[in-house]
Amino acid sequence: MNVAGYIISYKTDNEAREHENLLQKQKIEIFCKKNGLNLSQILTEPEESRPDFRPKLIKLLNDLSGSRLSALVVYKFNRLAQEEDIRKWIIDEFKKNKIQVFSVTETFFDTPIKESETKSRSIKLKVRDLPSLPEVVTKVTELVQNPKSSAADLGKIIAHDSGLTSRVLRLVNSAYYGFPKQISSIQHAIMILGFTTIKGLVLSSSIFRIFSPKNNLVNSLDYKKFWKHSLLTAIASKKIYKDLFFEDDDNIFSAAILHDIGKLILDQYDHDNYVNVITESPEPIYANQVLKSEQKHCEITHPYIGNVVAEGWNLPEVLADVIKYHHDPLKSEKYERITTAVYLGNLISQLVLEYDEFSVDVFDENVVNHIGIDEEDLLKTFNELKEEASQLEDLESFFK
Repeated sequence: MNVAGYIISYKTDNEAREHENLLQKQKIEIFCKKNGLNLSQILTEPEESRPDFRPKLIKLLNDLSGSRLSALVVYKFNRLAQEEDIRKWIIDEFKKNKIQVFSVTETFFDTPIKESETKSRSIKLKVRDLPSLPEVVTKVTELVQNPKSSAADLGKIIAHDSGLTSRVLRLVNSAYYGFPKQISSIQHAIMILGFTTIKGLVLSSSIFRIFSPKNNLVNSLDYKKFWKHSLLTAIASKKIYKDLFFEDDDNIFSAAILHDIGKLILDQYDHDNYVNVITESPEPIYANQVLKSEQKHCEITHPYIGNVVAEGWNLPEVLADVIKYHHDPLKSEKYERITTAVYLGNLISQLVLEYDEFSVDVFDENVVNHIGIDEEDLLKTFNELKEEASQLEDLESFFK
């Protein structure tokens, strides 16, 4: 898709006009990147332009019949014309020539992929050899959901799996929890970490080990970064949920840490195609771009296949729902609050790991406004997570 951006400022002061033009340019670039649009050029009206005289726009309209454009992106629709009837006429002229007009602030894409039932059948064939979950996962999940269960009960189940016991103790004795080499009892570890954290870690550890990188596969997905991102997302989502709703949710940690399991599945069971996805969309923070690339190369997206497998494993409904809608949380009918917290936690984790700086532009304004969180709150969580990320360096071994 060949896309052009269009910029105009009504400011008369040179410095103010340049500042506004730069802001519009940045917003248009982010919008295109986020939605997988190929921005080929940006047209900026010159200093002498006026609301009633726009040489760049006039030339664009005159050349419509021979234009190779697929879309035009503006910051707001009123940049095309302040009068509604003229604005509508301009948009109609573009549409007559099969050129779409998008507004950064007023156009909101649905998740770009509409999977069909045939895709579901196709992906089930891809994962037909997927192993079942270890019995310990089922037992731990059932026990944690029982209000009468104790740390001793949970400890007995985990103790039957020596590898899992070792990983839990390794985690609680890490620098992150501040008890280096002091905790030797699994019951003590459970008391420190808490039931819900243990459930999430047992689930994620067992699932991630099923999808541990195969020696015969060319490197595509960075597993170490993936595991760290999953942990950071869980930590951030838990903080956000508590700050927004003044309560904890027993499923938030598990749902957040497993939100991206579809990526592991695609890397393991459709590896050659997924290598193309990683190459084509190296920045996971631009979700629509990633989803389009997955659909193009793998014929399925990671939220969709993750949901299919989660349901096949009989994981709790809320986990499967969060996995499916973590890029589009307002579509979750039953678990919107927890899915939104994971959506925000996921983006904050990516900002910490990939960019090391905060940007509010990566968040969907619809989601942020709907949930009632502001930029200051998001920045606060970002700074807190940045501090915690430095202490997670030794935790990826928990998932190996």
